[in-house]
Amino acid sequence: MFLVITYDVQADRTETYRKLLTKFLTHEQNSVFAGDLTESEYMKLRRSLSRLAIPGDRILQFSAKNRHNVKASSFSKNHGNGALEERDLLHHSMGSLIL
Repeated sequence: MFLVITYDVQADRTETYRKLLTKFLTHEQNSVFAGDLTESEYMKLRRSLSRLAIPGDRILQFSAKNRHNVKASSFSKNHGNGALEERDLLHHSMGSLIL
């Protein structure tokens, strides 16, 4: 499954969330993580998040059955002409192909 998770927690808890999520996903920016997980990896992540979360923590998740059902990309300004450039997020792909 392809997963994007972001969180909004108290400042003193952000490092704890970052450490946990980087075990499973790629750290995209600040509190945003994305990547491909097997069902068992996803269940481990959910159990870990359940143990970590306290009332008031907000965790937002977007998921798809596989990364082929969603296009993930990032935008950044070109240093040369200032144009907005789109780049596919392929660095966290599992590398499998559908034939």
